[in-house]
Amino acid sequence: MSERISHGWTRLPGGYDVEFRHGLPVRVSDNGSGVKLAAAALREEIAAAGKLPVHIGEWCAGEGQGEREAPLYIDGSEFPEVLRRLARASAAVFVDRYHKPVDEGDVDWDRLEYLKDFSAALGHCRLAAGEVDQDASFGDYAETMHRETRRLARSLNPPAVEPE
Repeated sequence: MSERISHGWTRLPGGYDVEFRHGLPVRVSDNGSGVKLAAAALREEIAAAGKLPVHIGEWCAGEGQGEREAPLYIDGSEFPEVLRRLARASAAVFVDRYHKPVDEGDVDWDRLEYLKDFSAALGHCRLAAGEVDQDASFGDYAETMHRETRRLARSLNPPAVEPE
């Protein structure tokens, strides 16, 4: 899942559902089914589905009758991968909007998206602002986003194939 952006709910083998945004697990639901799974087993299933270790927040009433939901937090050690997934999501937004890859003329895009995604990554990992050096990840973020915009832009305009 780390190479594609995934949104929506996915059923886990143990019967629970997990919601993904930009390939990141954000919440889990027991979907009111009455299925009980040990927390460690549930964390393993979520980690297998999203390729990221998670912590389960406090359970509360869900949207459906008898349903319980809990927020998911990605292990802080995975902060760089979380930021890369958000960079790929921002790349998709850029290409969708401008139909081209990011280039030197788009100087504001890198920094503004980075600040937004850095803040979001902190929240996904349940980290405080001072726990991660904000400037240290920018190069990897920008490279990931630029590479993804080039890939996505190529898919919009595939090279012409000459007839045989």
